[in-house]
Amino acid sequence: MAKTHAYEHAFTIVELLVVVVVIGILAAITIVSYTGINNKAIISSIQLDLSDSSKQFKLFNIENGSYPIGNKSTAFDVNNCPIKPTGGTDTGYCLKLSGNNTIESYTGTATSFTLSINSGSIILEVTDGSPSVTIVPAPLTSASVTGIPEEDSVLTTAITPSLATPTATYQWQRADNASFATNLGDIPSATNPTYTLVTADVNKYIRVKVIGTLRFPGTVYSNGLGPIAASPWLTIGTQTWAKTNLNVGTQLTGANTETDNAILEKYCYYDMASSCTTYGALYQWDEAMQYVTTVGARGICPINGHIPTDTELTTLENYLGLATAGAQLKPSGTSGLNMPLAGNRFVGGGFAGQTSGATLWSSSESGTSAWRHTLNSGVDTVLRSTGAKGNGNSIRCIKN
Repeated sequence: MAKTHAYEHAFTIVELLVVVVVIGILAAITIVSYTGINNKAIISSIQLDLSDSSKQFKLFNIENGSYPIGNKSTAFDVNNCPIKPTGGTDTGYCLKLSGNNTIESYTGTATSFTLSINSGSIILEVTDGSPSVTIVPAPLTSASVTGIPEEDSVLTTAITPSLATPTATYQWQRADNASFATNLGDIPSATNPTYTLVTADVNKYIRVKVIGTLRFPGTVYSNGLGPIAASPWLTIGTQTWAKTNLNVGTQLTGANTETDNAILEKYCYYDMASSCTTYGALYQWDEAMQYVTTVGARGICPINGHIPTDTELTTLENYLGLATAGAQLKPSGTSGLNMPLAGNRFVGGGFAGQTSGATLWSSSESGTSAWRHTLNSGVDTVLRSTGAKGNGNSIRCIKN
């Protein structure tokens, strides 16, 4: 009987190579699929963490009544902050603003944040799924007050850092001396960054106490101003006038001419300094106007006043009543302006008219002359006329 041989089929080398390639492809597909799923999981985790951070800001809003406000915007950018891991194991992320900045406003979604910032700093961290918000305060460091220390003037506060201004609280204080050690007290209802000085402040000293809030902690006191002077102004109708004639400048004798030499010059009646103290000084028109011809120019008046125009003087007289304006404007008159009968200095250098008359310059020209208004003893009206600019007359300023 012949023997029968059975042969078993074996893989050739080519077939083995094909199997290896197929296995590799399947493995690669599996790895790619796993990586995609893992990346989606990471993205989803970060989105969840950012959503939780958004809730932290909303909690801040609930606790404080509003989001902080401001006008400088900066966006969070993960590239501006080192990305952990720490030691190669932490997979958390850090979102941080560079520099020292504080939230001033906030807008955001589950995946992005935009904040307006300035002084102080804010850190938003998302680490291991546990987000936190840290606000580093910017303490108040100083306060200062500016303004004219006289009744009716407005004082203004400036504080550092300046962004604390909308949220800080203010309390103006009054005392009897510059050290604020005697009769120091809070001024009722004076709780704004600005304060208008009142009659009760005259001869007192004023300062402001500034109290910081959550992001700008601390309490600071401004410099003191004082003693506060009584107001040099008096309101009549729609106008506000200086209470006294001007008396500023270096005295010249009547024989000399005031010139444009960068030195403010004045005349005193009969060349007596005491006359300037009692009646005010006398000025040539050009010197009073400081060598300009602009109607309503400031001239030698204080910064918040100017030399009255012819029309403004006439308005005052009309308000008082033309028939009696002169009587009301003179000393002890009912207007309260108490314009003294200061007399005049003439172009040639002589003086005349003290106690019997006074002439006020206006800032309005009339050809080569200027308009003036004259008071006379025993006369109830005011005389309006033009006069040579070289005469020396009185100046009564009007407030701007």
